[in-house]
Amino acid sequence: MCYNPEESNYHSHLKVYAFRQALNEVWHAYKTIRPDQVWRGTMVRFGMQYARHDHSITYADDTHYAGLRAGQLIILNLRLLKGLINLAVGHEIMHVNEAEKSIRISYLENSASQGSQFITLTPTADGGTLVTHKTLYKSGSWFRDRILYPGLHTKAIGEFHGNVKRMLENREESV
Repeated sequence: MCYNPEESNYHSHLKVYAFRQALNEVWHAYKTIRPDQVWRGTMVRFGMQYARHDHSITYADDTHYAGLRAGQLIILNLRLLKGLINLAVGHEIMHVNEAEKSIRISYLENSASQGSQFITLTPTADGGTLVTHKTLYKSGSWFRDRILYPGLHTKAIGEFHGNVKRMLENREESV
């Protein structure tokens, strides 16, 4: 359920992450990091991925990953209240734009939330990279949209982007 710009009742959530690595290095990391490595933290865990283009399924213990591309459906497990509540959340990669260094992710139909997430990479003056993660979302529940979603989403995407950052830093240390 992608963001529809003709509707005005979406909420906006924006976070920016700074990387010291160059734009192309960070972009390559986002496109190639395995889903079980990037969707891993105290709250978010990778469940599985289905790719529409070749009907393949990727599980957490699979070592082969061909990279991020449009048409991949990602199922995640959200652990809430220290694991007392576990929710399955589904996203689809809608666009991976090489020229603009951007990714658009949408919620799957019949999800609790509707909308899209826009991840955009831009170079900084000092040779690093800024990663902007903008989410436009709605669910029909004031409590969910205003109280629950912002904090939970901040934690989930923080784990996601933090894992990419750690992978890049670990590569630098091993060189």
